[in-house]
Amino acid sequence: MNILLQKIPFLLELLINGIFIVLSSLKSIDKVPSSWSPQLVDQVLSVGAMVVPIILGIVVISNFLTSRDLEDFIRRHIFSITVFVPLILTWGDQEFAFWLSSTHLLSSILSLYDEPSESKKKKQFVGTPSAQLFRGIRLSPAQMVIVSFSGVILLGTFLLMLPVSSAGEESLSFIDAIFMATSATCVTGLGTKSLATDFSLFGQIVILILIQIGGLSIMTLYSSMAILLGKNMGMKDRVIMQDLLDVNSLEDLFKMIVDIIKFTFFIELWGGIVLTIAFTFEGFEFGTALYYGFFHSISAFCNAGFSLFDTSLETYGTSPLINTTIMILITLGGLGFIVLKDLKDVVTSGKKIVRLGVHTKIVLVTSGILTFAGALFIFFGEFLNALDNYTLWQKVQISLFQSVTLRTAGFNTIPLTSMHTYTLYIMTLFMFIGGSPGSTAGGVKTTTLAILIQSIKATLKGDKRVTVFDRSISGPIVVRATALMFISILITSFFILVLMRLEPNQNFLAIFFEVISASGTVGLSLGITPFLTGVGKFAVAALMFSGRIGPLTLILAIGQRQKSIGKFDYPDGRIMIG
Repeated sequence: MNILLQKIPFLLELLINGIFIVLSSLKSIDKVPSSWSPQLVDQVLSVGAMVVPIILGIVVISNFLTSRDLEDFIRRHIFSITVFVPLILTWGDQEFAFWLSSTHLLSSILSLYDEPSESKKKKQFVGTPSAQLFRGIRLSPAQMVIVSFSGVILLGTFLLMLPVSSAGEESLSFIDAIFMATSATCVTGLGTKSLATDFSLFGQIVILILIQIGGLSIMTLYSSMAILLGKNMGMKDRVIMQDLLDVNSLEDLFKMIVDIIKFTFFIELWGGIVLTIAFTFEGFEFGTALYYGFFHSISAFCNAGFSLFDTSLETYGTSPLINTTIMILITLGGLGFIVLKDLKDVVTSGKKIVRLGVHTKIVLVTSGILTFAGALFIFFGEFLNALDNYTLWQKVQISLFQSVTLRTAGFNTIPLTSMHTYTLYIMTLFMFIGGSPGSTAGGVKTTTLAILIQSIKATLKGDKRVTVFDRSISGPIVVRATALMFISILITSFFILVLMRLEPNQNFLAIFFEVISASGTVGLSLGITPFLTGVGKFAVAALMFSGRIGPLTLILAIGQRQKSIGKFDYPDGRIMIG
């Protein structure tokens, strides 16, 4: 009985109140499909405004019946009571019903992540087959990441398919909606539709929210909101977050989550303000400049590459303020929150650079070398070609920007199709490497490259240990880095073969570039994305998904098995290599 009291009210609220909220939203912005009868819509909304309080009343009663006592009910469900009372006082008012029911439904969805209290656990049935079935489903951290990202993508697909999300009369098709939702959630930036002309303001906001969720990862965002709302994280969620953020204690976990909130808010706010000023100088009205500024700030920090301009940032390729701000945002987003925390300690606490952690040192050195090398190659490779009509300073600026954006950001300030083929090929190598662990960037990560290079160096020297900055790297980490690189190469090669078969009308370089861009969640393209077939779009969407959650995480999640009782130790086998 308790299980029904807990589940049925939420399902009723999700179904009935959810339909009322969606229908009210469509009518408020005049996006109700023309095939729907206006009189019927008005009648449904009128009835809905009277039914919504009843549904919330059922929720409140259910919460009371499943609480230990009155004090526990008031303490845990004060928000539901606060929403329910005004709804009763304004019974039948559609606007009040819309806003209050929307707020309460969001709260109900967030509460699904809450760990059940001990009293509730004791009250649940133990012997029922359904209870045993659901209790037997145990998701590992890797599987939880996949399920969370999949859920957000499906929700985003549904929202983007609504007529309100489209700028035209026709809604997005399912394949285009799921492609755009995947690209936004996986912070890639590839698009089958123009964000500027094919999406309404509502659709653009949905894309922006998906970018923010995908950039921070779903579990990090949930933990951040739980802390801000004063909720307690369940033990299972804490274990998952410790695994995702690579921290050892609960105290370090909460400190890291608070730092993530602070860094994200401060950096995106700073970037939004500066870009607003920059777009104002470019001639935009303040309101438009403000929207463009914060949209591109979030997109850049999350390394998403989505732009509100059809030609990305090509129009502002020689604007120092816009270019410098975007580059700084991309770099900060691609370093990772662990590195940002160390750098903050250097600035605020006077921590010496030599005292930085080995992870931070590897990330900073590798990122610096890759950025500088990429800029040099683009500068000299395109000096008399794509950069021929620019001044020397502009050539340096564009080369540096394109090198930075290869770190999975996806913006471009010059047409990629004007570049030499060998320049594009080298760019794919940088895109494949990507950013750093714990960041908003994709790719195989800078630390993986650094560990593999040091491993090769140790092998050539005959050393038994792999060392970096006077620190020894353990064998399992070296094996993990090798496996990640090998799996990534296999997955990328497979999708190149698949797209060559599915898209015979596209040339090899364009397909190769597209696949590397999708797997590294970069977002740069040679212009073939909108012209892919339906199956080709789905394949690229699957590749973006794989690239965001990480190939190794994907393999571990699919191949996750419970540890068997008892272990066997096998004798060593001698195998010749080379």
